[in-house]
Amino acid sequence: MKNLVLGISLATNVALAYLLLQDKDQLKELQSRADNAADKVAGKAEQIKGAITGDTGDKLKGNWDEGKGEAKDLVDDVRKDFEAGSEE
Repeated sequence: MKNLVLGISLATNVALAYLLLQDKDQLKELQSRADNAADKVAGKAEQIKGAITGDTGDKLKGNWDEGKGEAKDLVDDVRKDFEAGSEE
């Protein structure tokens, strides 16, 4: 049963990926969001490392990286809203 559910899930994900890859704009946005999320996760990991080791530099670098990911998300949102407004 578990293998059946995993197979269905895999097939669904492949179909979704195919549909997403057909739209270049969506793919570009998805890549950008993934990059932003990677910055946030790396920043959070650096913060945790700094908290464990007591290294303030690591904490600050983590804050910077996480903030960079959030700022890039905001820029992407503004760009998307601007493009949607110009299409109308």
